[in-house]
Amino acid sequence: MIALLRCIKSDFYKLRHTSILWIHLLIPLAGAFIFLLYYHTTAKNSITDIETYLEALAIAFPLLIGLISGIVIEQEELAGNFQVMLCTSKSKCTPYLSKSILLILLGTFSITIAVGVFALGFHVLPYLFYLKAGVALIIGNIFLYILHVFISLQFGKGASTGLGVSGSLISALMLTGLGDYIWYFVPWAWSVRFCHRMFEKLNNPAFSAEIALDMQKGALIMLFALCITFVVSLFWFKKWEGRKSYE
Repeated sequence: MIALLRCIKSDFYKLRHTSILWIHLLIPLAGAFIFLLYYHTTAKNSITDIETYLEALAIAFPLLIGLISGIVIEQEELAGNFQVMLCTSKSKCTPYLSKSILLILLGTFSITIAVGVFALGFHVLPYLFYLKAGVALIIGNIFLYILHVFISLQFGKGASTGLGVSGSLISALMLTGLGDYIWYFVPWAWSVRFCHRMFEKLNNPAFSAEIALDMQKGALIMLFALCITFVVSLFWFKKWEGRKSYE
């Protein structure tokens, strides 16, 4: 645990003089302020506006995850063909866990800023609702971070970014009728669908129990997939020796 904390601290220091930290601060701030400015200009102040913002946030994150994961992993490649990750710790999995945890923490920070600032400026619903939506966005993205760390290590930044673009398109598609029956099994749908179902539950109290069961089903499938993917990724990284082009 101490080695992992030290590794996370070291990885954070590597990012201090890069644009990564600023991206995680400025993009969510800009997004929140743009939506707030637009909504206050149109003077609607409706629950639908909040739903649109949170769903837009959920759709944008797969792309951001793909891009940021690719950039962070590329730093390790440029610093010495991943030798720092592969050779600097007694436990080979520690650097891998450090990178994944750091990216998840940065994503959590961004979502907290994006949702928190919007909630302060658009206080139509209770803050507890915004908190639940933020947690849904964070948990729904953890699988994607693990996936993109693997893609970035194995195939590079281009593949991770390309998958991120596709993921955002899939996320938007899952809001249509196509996603009603398959969203449980599509990782890019989890965040946006949890937010969508929260608003359906809010707008349709009579179907609250049915919607809650649907969300529980999605959550169980998501947690099962997350646990399996996490364990498999650890075993994979233990045997990974760098990209084939470097072997």
